[in-house]
Amino acid sequence: MKNFRITLSMFFLAVVSYGQTDSLRVDLSDIVIKENRINIPFSDVSRNIELISQADIKAIRATNVNELLQTVAGVDIRQRGSNGVQADLSIRGGTFEQSLVLINGVKMIDPQTGHHLMNLPVAMDDIERIEILKGPAARVYGQNGFAGAINIITKVTDERQVSLTTETGDHGLFNNTVRAALPIGDYRQSITYNYNSSEGYRDNTDYDIHNLFYQSQAELGAGTVNIFGGYSSRDFGANGFYGNETFTDQYEEVNTSILSIGLEQKAGTWKIAPRISWRRNYDNWQFLRSNPEVFQNFHTTHVITGELNTSKTHKLGILGVGVEFNNIDIESNNLGEHSRNQLGFHLENRFVLADERLDITPGIFILEISDFGTQVYPGLDFGYRMNARTKLFFNLGYTSRIPSFTDLYYEDRGNVGNPELTEESAFTGELGVKYTTRNALVTASIFSRRASDMIDWFRATPDDKWMPDNFAEATYNGFDLSTTFSFGESLLSSLKVNYLYLDASFEDNDFAFSRNVLENLRHQLVINPRFRFSDQWGFHFLMKYNDRVSLEDYTVVDASLNYQMNNMELYLKATNLFDTDYRETNLVPMPNRWVVVGGRITIK
Repeated sequence: MKNFRITLSMFFLAVVSYGQTDSLRVDLSDIVIKENRINIPFSDVSRNIELISQADIKAIRATNVNELLQTVAGVDIRQRGSNGVQADLSIRGGTFEQSLVLINGVKMIDPQTGHHLMNLPVAMDDIERIEILKGPAARVYGQNGFAGAINIITKVTDERQVSLTTETGDHGLFNNTVRAALPIGDYRQSITYNYNSSEGYRDNTDYDIHNLFYQSQAELGAGTVNIFGGYSSRDFGANGFYGNETFTDQYEEVNTSILSIGLEQKAGTWKIAPRISWRRNYDNWQFLRSNPEVFQNFHTTHVITGELNTSKTHKLGILGVGVEFNNIDIESNNLGEHSRNQLGFHLENRFVLADERLDITPGIFILEISDFGTQVYPGLDFGYRMNARTKLFFNLGYTSRIPSFTDLYYEDRGNVGNPELTEESAFTGELGVKYTTRNALVTASIFSRRASDMIDWFRATPDDKWMPDNFAEATYNGFDLSTTFSFGESLLSSLKVNYLYLDASFEDNDFAFSRNVLENLRHQLVINPRFRFSDQWGFHFLMKYNDRVSLEDYTVVDASLNYQMNNMELYLKATNLFDTDYRETNLVPMPNRWVVVGGRITIK
């Protein structure tokens, strides 16, 4: 609690600083939330959505998406190792299997395991912004949006340019990114290559990561063709990553490929958007890096998705209709060969009433799964604009998650899957308020999620094998606060303060040991001020306080000093500035202070 008191004091100091300044600017009018059917301005949405903007990405100097997401309260990144090597994503206390990540609306679900959800081929220079939907996302994106969804929006530019970013630092860090935007008339395209490596901050934590990402956009009559594809290769020492921290010689190689081709076409008042996408993931895990033949797993998964999304404006609002088909399969020396087909139908309508002060969006997603039957996900969004600055919102939603192939079929000396598992489900409600001015955005809400048939891995005694099972019920009640202030030309140019309180309770079960469900954060506080000393010099400060129910609480501080002149940027960055000893999971100690120096040059 000492850490919490120190962090809370800094929060009050930040609020006082805000109160002494009156030259603020926040403009959200041009941002449209990129959902697959109904797209509306950020200021009009009636859900709890948080944005990581281009300015945020530039200021934080993150090397991977994990670092960006750690700036958002309610998003819990449980890293094993450093710099995005391997991490599990949790939103509002959900397990790593209960959240969804998308790139430009294309789902990155891995049917083997949620451990691969964050194997993303995008570099920081590719990202336009990140949209974080907190709460049930099944009505919008389909099953697995159990506790929330994260949509990464990439960018294509009209301007021809080449940029080079290079970093070096402690533990033999070497990070290079080359991005070329090469438009040809109306055909806009870019290609990015990123290589990131390190000797590791302790024994057997070295890594090599290669990312390649291509995207293009072309005007075709009244429509637009969008293409993107990526490849990510990551080889890393996995000291204590899985099973037991005494398993120090583990090693893993993961290759992820994605490809998406889509069309956006207008036909009168209709918008029609067909798309086909493919995701492949290959994973080779070795128990002994020095002797792979002792025990290793090979898994290859394919997910092919065809979808057709449409929307139509009418005098009362917008109608959205969509259909999607998924073919999913896995080949594994451990899990065997399995396949699954899914056919889904989306229907939603946003009604705008009472001189645009009231909006109501009922919707439903119906999904037929070849091995689990029919799933139905209804939802409702309600918004009421009290005045130009204040909007109330209310949501209800039902969602579920079917077991992964690992849940069902995995087996080794310490674990055994359970083919008798059923889907887990949840009903969530949220009530909140948004307050927006040209200088500030404040969103506050209370929420409750009641889950049933939750899936976790258990064992009755330390000598038993871990096995997944459905246990009865879990309840998550919480409070979520997100604030953004902009201070114009003053020394303190902007300030973000985010806080989450979560109370999770679980119905008693017959197992003494649980692997995943008892890892949620109880308190999470993020304070993110940015300072501008001159047109060239800036300073960024990020403090994260996490109080996890299963581990010691901790406060970690990151900072960066930036210099910019014309087309050149130089920066000095330190993560874990005060050398805090901490863990984000119960197995892996995280790095101490890590200093990086970097630069970026852009040629136009």
